[in-house]
Amino acid sequence: MSASNTNNLARKPLASRGTINRQEARKEILLSLAIIFVPNLIFTAILLGLVSHYQVPPTYFELPGVPEPVVRESSAYLINFSATKLLTVASWTSTLSSLLPSFVMVLVSYPVACTLLDASKDKKTDNLPTPYQLSMLLGTLNGTFGSLWNWLMYLIIIADTWLHATTSTIQIWQAVPGIPSVSTFGRGFASGDCVTITETYTNPCSVSVGEHGPYFIYGAAESFATLANDSSQNSLLLFQYKGKSYALITDANIPQETSYQARTFAVTTQCTLIDDKCGLISGAASTVYNCSEEFSGYLPAAPDLINPSWALAGVRFFQDPGLSQTFPYRGGEFNFTSTNPVYMGAYGAILGWNTESSLYNSSGGLDLTRTQDLAFVLGCNVTAYDLEYVWYNGSVLVQQMVQSNGSVLRSFTAPFVSELANMMNLAQSAAGQSTPSGFVESWATGFSTMALGLSASSFSPRETIKEQVRVSTLVARVPKAPLAVLVFLTLLYAVIGILLAYIAVKAGTDETKSVQSRLSVAGLAAKCFEGEDICERPKKEIYELFAENEVGARDQRCPKVSIVASRRGGWKYELMEKDEQSNAVFVDLAGNKTAQTYIQPLHNDFGV
Repeated sequence: MSASNTNNLARKPLASRGTINRQEARKEILLSLAIIFVPNLIFTAILLGLVSHYQVPPTYFELPGVPEPVVRESSAYLINFSATKLLTVASWTSTLSSLLPSFVMVLVSYPVACTLLDASKDKKTDNLPTPYQLSMLLGTLNGTFGSLWNWLMYLIIIADTWLHATTSTIQIWQAVPGIPSVSTFGRGFASGDCVTITETYTNPCSVSVGEHGPYFIYGAAESFATLANDSSQNSLLLFQYKGKSYALITDANIPQETSYQARTFAVTTQCTLIDDKCGLISGAASTVYNCSEEFSGYLPAAPDLINPSWALAGVRFFQDPGLSQTFPYRGGEFNFTSTNPVYMGAYGAILGWNTESSLYNSSGGLDLTRTQDLAFVLGCNVTAYDLEYVWYNGSVLVQQMVQSNGSVLRSFTAPFVSELANMMNLAQSAAGQSTPSGFVESWATGFSTMALGLSASSFSPRETIKEQVRVSTLVARVPKAPLAVLVFLTLLYAVIGILLAYIAVKAGTDETKSVQSRLSVAGLAAKCFEGEDICERPKKEIYELFAENEVGARDQRCPKVSIVASRRGGWKYELMEKDEQSNAVFVDLAGNKTAQTYIQPLHNDFGV
């Protein structure tokens, strides 16, 4: 080559390095940006789209007094979508983030290369890195553990783990929009005569007179089945309202998921022990009670009764709390009740009682006969109501409760007035309680259910006022905090990618691209182990900086990098290749070969 040509090359070093043009740099920048931005945006959009599309909408019951069935948490979303599938979509973002740091660092490398190039041109040594700082810079640009962008990736992985740990599958009840009232869960009397007392219709609907005179319970089979909770038509329910216990009658076949509003009848009975008031005497063979002139006797009572069990337990009805005014006859054999409420005296003797029972030993109103019978006398009031209620989730919500007229309660008390009810079973059931107050409450509640149950055959079904179905659904509960953090970090990654791409484009000149490609481990290795005529020439691709990639150089005679002991006791890199006799020789950057042997290191186990 002539001297003039050599001088021309020396005068135009930058021109010789301009083989990689600005368009190539921009292609690399746009490709890196697309890999960073597009997948992050797509995965985030899919995740938010699933949360938005499948979010459980608020549902409200049309029934009065019923709370919204889904408790809305301000800190979480309820998603009608598989929690496993949703978390799989969310995990795509953390998986993607682990693949992106190298592309982010491609964008970072352009402004870094531009800054380094400008500082080198201007000879600003304060702005140039030391060799150790250069090693850290190259490690950062290669996306190693210490890279800032790796730490952003770790934050995304932590947010994704947080979301996985706190997302769960729960069961909720949702209200289905209202449906026409087609069920017959309400109850009313089958005949209008049941609610009217006339001179010609004196018998209550719950009892009838046989051909030969004796009274019987109307539809006794259904009444007894209802009372035993074995009916396919009717069911008795207990509920509390304003501190009192009530019984109501409804349908026996109410689906669990159905809530409704309907009308029916309800009965409440309130009792107190009045043994002391009635002078009940313990220890005698026959226990005498004398509550009033109209309500007195002894236990067991005289056997000349319609129902033999009435001698051991029974009731009588009165118009006043003092249990002294009975009801007048309106024809027929019995003086049926005609008011609402009615007052009632109840008595009983439970045979074969154990004196060690806590019920007897508790203080209050219960006595033993000489034959070990547990005796009691109660003063009660019984009230019937026209009830409008809502049945929801196994609970009765009272909407309106109006005291019924006297003819309604007349039908409820008729089986007791005519002594057709067996009161002994009720007394024995109440005796299972451990305290007198528990005994009284159990007896009173049982009487209310008996009053409705023994009258069940006189009722007919009524359509519900409103109905609504609630369905059980398994949904994903997704906490808002980890979801928001994950989405924020993912979008932050994408936004930073856009900013870095803009900065890289501004810095991406032909010279910057050449310097940027050498700000890598490959560029540094080429500088250390390749000759100047190869590594300092302008190249389009980084692999072209190495002689081994030239045609005909990819064989075993190509120099290899070895680590050998140095004279100073440490270790050093050396190029090694085989000569014509296949002997290993060392090669310097000028191509000189030596057959020197390894130098034994000094005794320094930790020397570098």
